[in-house]
Amino acid sequence: MKVFLSALKKHRFQLLDLPGVISVGVGFKHTNRFNTGRMSLVVGVEKKVPRVMLARSQAIPGFLDSLPTDVVEIGRVVFQGFSIPGINSPPSGGNNAELRKSKLRPAPPGVSIGHYKTSAGTLGAVVRGRFPGGVAILSNNHILANGTDGRDGLASVGDPILQPGPYDGGTDRDIIARLASYSPYKWISTQEYKQGKKPEPNLMDAALAIPMEPGLVDGKIMGLGPVNGTTEPFPGMPVFKSGRSTGITSSQITAIHNTLHIEDDKRSYLFEDQIATGSMSDNGDSGSLILAADGRAVGLLFAGSDRITYASPISRVLGAFNAKL
Repeated sequence: MKVFLSALKKHRFQLLDLPGVISVGVGFKHTNRFNTGRMSLVVGVEKKVPRVMLARSQAIPGFLDSLPTDVVEIGRVVFQGFSIPGINSPPSGGNNAELRKSKLRPAPPGVSIGHYKTSAGTLGAVVRGRFPGGVAILSNNHILANGTDGRDGLASVGDPILQPGPYDGGTDRDIIARLASYSPYKWISTQEYKQGKKPEPNLMDAALAIPMEPGLVDGKIMGLGPVNGTTEPFPGMPVFKSGRSTGITSSQITAIHNTLHIEDDKRSYLFEDQIATGSMSDNGDSGSLILAADGRAVGLLFAGSDRITYASPISRVLGAFNAKL
């Protein structure tokens, strides 16, 4: 792994500068959708283009530092909490689809929640620490803190958090918590990114809110039960999540240590050292806790497409807030 991480660090920006490249990480190489079991530098592109249509300088090399690359088509990656409409596939029966969007007290992880100015995402986990009442709600910055960088006025500590989120009918009668802390977004304008400038990388998309009363939340994830601690991710690991939009879904980790570029109409973001899985989420699932098969937490979901899901490593998130599951 060490040699792949060294090559990743050396070549990631070279690769991200190529047309259509969105992410670069480390995972198993696939040939004709078959897992070869060989480690590779996994390059995620929005859409694959035949090599004959690319200039030599635009093509992704088959090897870098004698290490194989694997080019994977992943579609357009977005934060999965800002734009609720357009669910790719409705939840299957038995996934409590309507219950997840309703007001619940106590509210468990896996249900709708959101900052009063945003739409709706997922209550990811109930964490413990030196907070008022001893517990806090964990989700994404763009769910609980409206995607703020801390200077733009999009959110402030103490802002009301609604359950369900505003998109699902939450009003000032549904305040469950107050924003307490968040990882500020780092970004540059999309125009600056296109001109070659790189923003400072984000290491996570996370925020905490303190419940108005500890009894308003329940630590057991809807449909999955209690969390059994944390564990580190590895390629091929089976994972599960319980989210506001697609309920309980499963996949495998496809790549780790990903550097990921996300952009909207105005801003470009880089996320460093993130986890990638197969498709297991949709708009409104941001904030979901991703679990290993034994119920231990792996990551905090924040972005994806119809082909891939990205999450921040949970160990880093909890460490940043001095919290425990």
